[in-house]
Amino acid sequence: MTPIAAPSLHRHRRTFVLGIVDPQTWRDFAFHLIALPLSIAGFTWFVLTPSAGIPFAALWVGLPVAAFLLRGNAWFGTAFRALSNRLLGTAVDAPSAPHGRAGIVGWTLAAFRHGPSWRALAFGLIAFVTSLFAFIVTITVLVTAAGLATNWVWTHWLTPVTDEDGVLHSGLQVGTVFVDTPQMQAVATVVGFLLLVLVWPPLNRWLAAGQAALVRALLGSTASERRVDELTRSRDDSVRGADDTLRRVERDLHDGTQARLVALAMTLGDAQDRLDGGGDPAEVGRLVENARRSTQETIAELREIARGIHPAALDEGLEAALASAVSRTTLPVSVEFDRSVRLSAVTESVAYFTVVELLTNVTKHARATRAAVTVARDGNDLLVTVEDDGVGGAHVPLDPQTGGTGLAGVADRLRTVDGTLAIDSPSGGPTRIALRFPGAAA
Repeated sequence: MTPIAAPSLHRHRRTFVLGIVDPQTWRDFAFHLIALPLSIAGFTWFVLTPSAGIPFAALWVGLPVAAFLLRGNAWFGTAFRALSNRLLGTAVDAPSAPHGRAGIVGWTLAAFRHGPSWRALAFGLIAFVTSLFAFIVTITVLVTAAGLATNWVWTHWLTPVTDEDGVLHSGLQVGTVFVDTPQMQAVATVVGFLLLVLVWPPLNRWLAAGQAALVRALLGSTASERRVDELTRSRDDSVRGADDTLRRVERDLHDGTQARLVALAMTLGDAQDRLDGGGDPAEVGRLVENARRSTQETIAELREIARGIHPAALDEGLEAALASAVSRTTLPVSVEFDRSVRLSAVTESVAYFTVVELLTNVTKHARATRAAVTVARDGNDLLVTVEDDGVGGAHVPLDPQTGGTGLAGVADRLRTVDGTLAIDSPSGGPTRIALRFPGAAA
């Protein structure tokens, strides 16, 4: 569940003193007004789900209908969650949709296995009770407070009432007390004003907070569901990354290395023809020398392609690989490495490629004069930091498709090992980016 921050003392003070003019108070009140009819509709669907769904479920052909009724609770949950996020300021993410095989059978089975739909079913019952209670309480207190505070305005139009002593009263009656004298009207006004200013706003807020807690508990994702979603995204990112790497290697081999090898074969063929035809030895030697240089360039290109897949320096460990990467940068980069850290091959590979990507960003975008890389242990975690003295402003773009500085790719790569990315990059610099690998240094 999403943690709920404890309200500050300032917030409490504002609720009691200025709550009546706080826009959030009226957003909470609007939530109570809208939630009641919405919860009535949801409760109606809640009643319909078992009453119509169970008879249909008894028939094999009726299972899709029962699944549809169950899924309908999630639709009401979506509306309630959106209302809570909009008016109460909650930030409850939508749970993942049911996943199943294609076809009506797969859709039906996925619906019955979908935990959020069952929680939404329970929410339909509970929310009806809580919404009705909150509506009655907040409306009763608000109307009572407003009525008492303004009694001196409207009580003149009340029908006079005779008490048990035969005395005629023309004011407001509260129990056996009649508010029909200036003194009693003043007391009622003060009481109503205090209720309106000091009692109703926090009461209204607490009722809304209870509703928000219910939304968080039943209409969001559980920790295990979020974990599964995260693992699914990481797996998909890994598959896409591997596919992109294979396509890049294929493109580099086809457009670069293969073209060089074809040219090399043609050069050697030309040299062979000249040699067989008694051509000028000097010209043949020139062709052979060109072929030799082309062979060296092809070997270097193949090494560069192989380095993009798995740098040879990683065979000697992360420290050696980082030293090799730093030596190829165009600005001074210092490296501090805690040699007591022992890492798996997967962690070393991810750490290497993320650092290389970050150093590339520094070179291209930061306008820095120097950078520093630190690899250290933080408890059982591996902490890798990359710092530079550039212009700052580094951030992960909200939409990676719109471009950016490569940090979205770094974050995606880190997710494959449950890593996290923390960026401290104020405008004007400096920039410090921390990569944390949980449990990697255990």
